[in-house]
Amino acid sequence: MTSKHPQLSTFANMMNKYILLIISLAVTPVFAQDSLMNRGKYIYLDTKALWHNTYNAAGLGLDMTANHGIANFDYSYNGGDYDRVQEGTSTHNLKFFTERFQKISKSLYGYGKFDFNNGRTKDRAWADVIRPYNSNPYFSGSSVFGNYDFQNINLTAAIGTTRIGKWNFGGRLDYNLGDLSRLRDPRSRAELLEYKLTPSAIYSFGNSSIGLAAWYNRRKEKIQNVTTVQTDPTLKYYLMSGLENANGTIGGYGSFSREWVNHNFGTEISYGYKGYGFNSLNTISIQRGSESVLGTYKYSPGKYYNYIYGLQSQNRFICGKIINEFDFKASYEEGFADEYRQKLIINTDSATGFNSYRYETQIKFNKRYQIRVFGLDAHYRMSFTEGDAVFAYMGLKVNYNTVSNKYLLNTSELKYGRLNIALEDGMNFCNTGFGYAFSAGYSFSTRNSINLANNTNEYAQGVLLSDMKYYAVDYGFVHGELIYERPIKIKGTTSNWFAKVYGDYLKTKKYENSAYNKYTLGVSVGIIY
Repeated sequence: MTSKHPQLSTFANMMNKYILLIISLAVTPVFAQDSLMNRGKYIYLDTKALWHNTYNAAGLGLDMTANHGIANFDYSYNGGDYDRVQEGTSTHNLKFFTERFQKISKSLYGYGKFDFNNGRTKDRAWADVIRPYNSNPYFSGSSVFGNYDFQNINLTAAIGTTRIGKWNFGGRLDYNLGDLSRLRDPRSRAELLEYKLTPSAIYSFGNSSIGLAAWYNRRKEKIQNVTTVQTDPTLKYYLMSGLENANGTIGGYGSFSREWVNHNFGTEISYGYKGYGFNSLNTISIQRGSESVLGTYKYSPGKYYNYIYGLQSQNRFICGKIINEFDFKASYEEGFADEYRQKLIINTDSATGFNSYRYETQIKFNKRYQIRVFGLDAHYRMSFTEGDAVFAYMGLKVNYNTVSNKYLLNTSELKYGRLNIALEDGMNFCNTGFGYAFSAGYSFSTRNSINLANNTNEYAQGVLLSDMKYYAVDYGFVHGELIYERPIKIKGTTSNWFAKVYGDYLKTKKYENSAYNKYTLGVSVGIIY
């Protein structure tokens, strides 16, 4: 069959070819370099690539960053007793990560990223879904603590053109897969499929640029066929509807199935200025999502909506061999869930005798569950350069966030917030191959209150009230990395290999005569090319 639009067909084939090329670039190292890439050069290039921190792929043609990439394997263990019930107590995590910036041709720049991690989380309960916090309240879980295996794949492919007149054009695909499997009765498996398509364009005039990106994001998570190995006549399975409102049913896992399908539309507008010694990029964004919840025979307990507003400012002041970075980001999310009371309707066909089943909504409670999340991040860093590489830096990070969860009639409310302040420092020791990164700070609990209409049921006692210690305590934290990199020649090609060990530790103040801690230990090996 011949296409009626050969130009469109040709364009689609070209786009498919370039997307596959970008993916292959992310997964397969390319060793040919004008000069050997190292950690200092990598940091330097990332510091100057401001458009990369937006969803506007057309900015690849404005960043015009040199070809570079990284690939590494990483293993980490997270343990301690400072955690929330629905997070689990400890996690083993094995990860592979690779990304690549590449000039594909005279007119195209590309970026590809592939991120795969899998592991096991121990002693988690009350949440069989991938996303249990500050989102759709209609999820499910068991009160029995168990281990969970997880696998996540995150893929990004982006293409941007060089200047076409005063315009740059681009496109980006984000594709995510997730799997969360419970290893104890009742045994569940949550599967996630998510993709995001973002076309973009930038118009440049003088030293200024105006960019526009818009996206469609579809997210689908499902649980089917919850099973048991042993029969327990007292085993309950819970369906949640917001805060302490959870309904536990003996044998409720039998034939249980549920899907969460989200459609999200958003847009991002950017203004960039690049002058002598100064580069600035400022972005505002807005997005709206609607998420349906579907069970057997299209049963629906309700529907979830959210709006997210974002503001970001990136600024670089260059004074000789010093790059002063100041980044600011703010976000506000408002979400709510309508609740349905439904009745099963059974219709019998008089001719065949077959029954059809559907649920009919009898009552609708508008905005019965409400969420508000506000976040603010500020980051200042002074980077010291030598040529086209960063050999040292120091900086300050400030993070503030506040969350409110509210359920109406009868009214229940949970509020918490936190302020984090940290200093950072890093250095690459010349001609030794060694380097380090270090940060330390303190976290203040700014608000922590809970008021439940019913604080005696199992979910209130087992989750909400138990988690209050997590929100209420102040703590100090520290992060450290030690890196060693070395050029190695393989089959006549020289590449820069590295090994890294790292760790995190936090210690809380006492809460009801007990102090808590959390730690992470990890090791990573890879290549910078």
